Amino acid sequence: MAALRCGRAAMARSTMMWQSSAVSVMLSAMTKLNSPVSVRRARSTDEDLLTGWSSAEPVAWIDSSQLQAEAATRNYRAEWSWIAERNGRAVGRALWWGSATKERPATLDCLLVADTDDSPATIGAALIRAGLESFGPGAALEFKVDVDVDWVSDPAAVHAVRWRETAARDGGFRRTTERVSFARTEADPSPARSQRLLFSAAADDEFRTMFARVAEGSLDAHTLDMVAREGVHALAADDLEFYLSLPGDRSAWQIATLRDGTAVGFVIPTRTAYDASISYLGVLPEHRGNGYVHDLLAEMVHVHHNNGQQRIVGTTDAANSPMRAAFDRAGFSVTRVRIVHEQ
Repeated sequence: MAALRCGRAAMARSTMMWQSSAVSVMLSAMTKLNSPVSVRRARSTDEDLLTGWSSAEPVAWIDSSQLQAEAATRNYRAEWSWIAERNGRAVGRALWWGSATKERPATLDCLLVADTDDSPATIGAALIRAGLESFGPGAALEFKVDVDVDWVSDPAAVHAVRWRETAARDGGFRRTTERVSFARTEADPSPARSQRLLFSAAADDEFRTMFARVAEGSLDAHTLDMVAREGVHALAADDLEFYLSLPGDRSAWQIATLRDGTAVGFVIPTRTAYDASISYLGVLPEHRGNGYVHDLLAEMVHVHHNNGQQRIVGTTDAANSPMRAAFDRAGFSVTRVRIVHEQ
């Protein structure tokens, strides 16, 4: 299975559209900080505090132009943004991203702590905790940290990833998965379309059944975790609801069969907020080992490009070697590594 939101827009806009709200959380003396730090939700007057940041850390972060652009589209909002302050000076910032049509964010996109501070994990955990507690119950939230593919060989990148990992765990996220992001364009060589499989539409109930069937033997960390906690039928229902909520054409969802009608797997080509996406493909357990993953991925590539999509993105767990090999064979290139912390 591949992951979802793999890119961000860069829409020009000179003003920010913030809504006002206020919550304050004080870190106790037990945090071992040199002086008290307060954590609060951003207010409408905090534009400078939110945009006046720079970072030399080798992880992806949101600069002022991107923040302003996506504040205008309501993907970033003041009520989803948190500031840590010490002695009247901002020492930390947390920016949560969400759909423009939703009232609750989906992911913590950017966590920064001042370079001069010697307690980044403690401040980061407080920022995360404040957000999670404020947003309350609902769909599981994530914290995503994007780094270069060779980040493990860069001590600065390792430090930046590790303090955020500690902050994520102490702030309320319970599981961490390393994922690899891929992309291709229509200029890249296209994989040959399958000559042994047929693709056809199917109703939601059939896809729900398919989600449950492909969970057996899955290498996907989210799938394994949810099946262990809630069972395969809860996973299937959750998957169906989630993928139906994504942008894209529902009619593009297809069941793959052999020419005698035997079901082999299925494909769900959708969109992220910004790009065509290899959102989900699954091969039924009894048909694994026959290379059908390449047939399914090739079909999704052709569906997207034939619909005029120039760029296609996809993500898979770093441990999922078969899916990584399939992306490579289908003309995708690795763009980054994404460390995903989940509730």
